[in-house]
Amino acid sequence: MLPSKGSKLLNGRPLAVFSDFDGTIAHPDTINFLTERFAGAEFRQEIARQIFSGQLSLRDAIQREVGVIQGTLEEVLGLLVRNVEVDRSFADFALWCFQQGIPLTVLSGGMRQVIETLLRPLNLPNVRVLANEVRVEQNRWRLEFLDATEWGHDKGAALRQARNTGQSTVFLGDGFSDRRAAAEADVVFAKAGLARFCQQEGIAFREFADFSEVLSVLRQTE
Repeated sequence: MLPSKGSKLLNGRPLAVFSDFDGTIAHPDTINFLTERFAGAEFRQEIARQIFSGQLSLRDAIQREVGVIQGTLEEVLGLLVRNVEVDRSFADFALWCFQQGIPLTVLSGGMRQVIETLLRPLNLPNVRVLANEVRVEQNRWRLEFLDATEWGHDKGAALRQARNTGQSTVFLGDGFSDRRAAAEADVVFAKAGLARFCQQEGIAFREFADFSEVLSVLRQTE
């Protein structure tokens, strides 16, 4: 979605905001939570070790994690609704973006149906979701990925597309899957593992705890 004529500008260009979901908007990370629920903490920790050691691509790792989930879509979504919280300041942030004519996109290596279910109670009119598709067959789960990259979903692609249309980009994230997006963004808000990565790679970033802090910073440009 292109910004309206009244959109906020950054460096003379219309602003577009992109955010990770798990660990950034939602806590706990939904795939981590489900993996531990169905296969235990040791299994999840071993998958994480293999990702960071380079033994597994993120794409293959996520598919293995999702593969341990059992149950109908409705059953598992209900489990997540009862156990996962959305950042309480996210709704105000999304509303401000809407009022300012700023496109707001959720970029996730996780599951579209999960994200839309957890955000639905907030009734947000302007949030676009780009995430992988979950398929459930005989109570077994698998993902259909957004692209053919080793990430399953290269989050940097959406930011490159925005830049090519003349937009300035802001990205918020916390983890491994956010690295390519952080490398592409004009402005980065990072925490946890992404903050450490940005520091190591010399990527300028601002650390944040929740969306109220990000909103406070972006409002200063008004």
